[in-house]
Amino acid sequence: MFSLYTKFSLLGLVLVAVACGDDPEYEFGFNITGIEFEFFKPTEGIHPSKVTLQNPRNPFREFGVSDDTKFDILANGGNAGAFYAWATVLATIPIGENQFFTAIKLRDIYRANEVAEEDRETVRQMAIAGFQTVLDCFPESVLFDATGTFSFRFATLAYLEILDLGGVVQGDWILVEDSLGNPTAIESTRIDTLNRDVQCF
Repeated sequence: MFSLYTKFSLLGLVLVAVACGDDPEYEFGFNITGIEFEFFKPTEGIHPSKVTLQNPRNPFREFGVSDDTKFDILANGGNAGAFYAWATVLATIPIGENQFFTAIKLRDIYRANEVAEEDRETVRQMAIAGFQTVLDCFPESVLFDATGTFSFRFATLAYLEILDLGGVVQGDWILVEDSLGNPTAIESTRIDTLNRDVQCF
């Protein structure tokens, strides 16, 4: 059993590797920090759905977000603004990194109660589904730090996030220790015993 301390330490390493800055507001031609989340569709921000590009509340749907900008927004754009930004990037560039951080923002919206009470449980399930999609569709996706020397598999963090949200990891994923004693999520047989209809592409 791995402690929550271990999980948050791993997540901290990832966030340090990709984002910095303490400014409480971020400007992107408008005040992103002031954007509020409103439930639209249960597949928004979950690959392969592109429904976020149809959401009138998504301010990024028409002009997109660059790779140079997305981490600034993650760090300083507020939860809702960052969710819409990353969901937009995910819809146009479906990779594990974009799915993971989109799910992180759904998680943060849920935890911060930044959603109508009647939609809060749905947002929790959306976050779990987003993390599960990392496992299902992007199991080998990795993140490199700024030096390009430290790499990190998103699958392990996604696995731990699902558990932390009270979800159940689907498929044949298990958590083991690597040679350094760090938790690592792996597929034990690569056979999905639940016979789920997983859509990735």
